Amino acid sequence: MSLYLEIPELDKRLPFRSFIHQGDVLCYPHWHKEIEIIYVTQGSLDLGLNDQVIRLKQGEVQFINGGDVHFFLSSPDSERIVIQFDLSLFQDVSTLIYDDRSLRDIFTEIEQSSRNWPRETATKLLPLLQNISTEDYERKEGYAYMIKAKLYEMLTFILREVPRGNEKHRPQISENILTPTKEMLLKLERIFEYVESHYQESIILKDVADYIGFSPYYFTKFFKKNTGMTFVTFLNEYRLNKAKWILLNENYSITEIAEQAGFNSVKTFHHFFKEATGTSPLKYRMTISGNKTARK
Repeated sequence: MSLYLEIPELDKRLPFRSFIHQGDVLCYPHWHKEIEIIYVTQGSLDLGLNDQVIRLKQGEVQFINGGDVHFFLSSPDSERIVIQFDLSLFQDVSTLIYDDRSLRDIFTEIEQSSRNWPRETATKLLPLLQNISTEDYERKEGYAYMIKAKLYEMLTFILREVPRGNEKHRPQISENILTPTKEMLLKLERIFEYVESHYQESIILKDVADYIGFSPYYFTKFFKKNTGMTFVTFLNEYRLNKAKWILLNENYSITEIAEQAGFNSVKTFHHFFKEATGTSPLKYRMTISGNKTARK
C-alpha cells in the first residue's frame, strides 16, 4: 500500500481549512502533520486509519492525529465535514498549559472516536463543528475571528470533556504499512519549519541536511522514504501552494507572486504552475476567483 505526504493549503495567519466531501470518491493513503477531524453528516463512511478500516455512521466524529496514515474507501450516499488545522494555531496560549503535556500529546491521548465517548459529550461537539464549517463556507465579515474562537472553544471542550483513549479502541498499526513515528515526525516538522522560514530564498539541500544534522545522502533517503516524494518535489509543491494562496487573496502581479513564492524566475514559476494545474497562473486566478481585472 503506497502512501504520500499531503500538504494542505493553509493560510499562515490562520492555519486552518474545512470542506465538505461526498463519499463516492476514493481517497488514497496519505498523512500530514496537521490534525484532521471527520464529522459524518450523512450516511456511513469507511475510513482506513493506520491500515485498519473503521465504519463511521451519521453523527459520529473521528480525530486523526498528525502522522496517522489514513484513506477513504468509496462510501456512496455519504457526506462528511473535514476540518484540518495546524497546532501552531494555538501557539499564543500553548504556554498557558500548566503541565508537561504538549498540545500534540493532548490530541494523541484523547479517545479518537466519538463512538467511545459518553453520548452527551458527542452531542455537545457536533453543533460546534457544524458552526466552524458554516463560518468558513459563508465567510461573513469577521469569520476568521469566529473560526479561531470556535477552535479555542473546541480545545477547551477536549480538555474538559473528551475522555482519554483506551488502548483497545485505538487502531492497530499493521507491520506492512509505514506509519510516521513521533521521532520521525518531529524531524520532518523541523524540515517543514526550515522551509517555512526560508522558502523565499534559494534553498540548497545541503543547508537543510546540515540544519537537521544529517548528511545530504542520508537526508535525501530519509525524506523520500518518509514522505513518498523527493525534497525538491516537496519544495516546489510548497512554493506552488504559497503562490496559489497569493493569487486568490492578493492583487500582485505574476512577477511579484513568483518572487514572493520563492521561484527564481517568472519562467520557472509558469513552468511548474502549468505542469501542476494544467493552466497558467493568470487563468487560474480568473477561473477560481472570477477576477477579470487581475494584473498581468
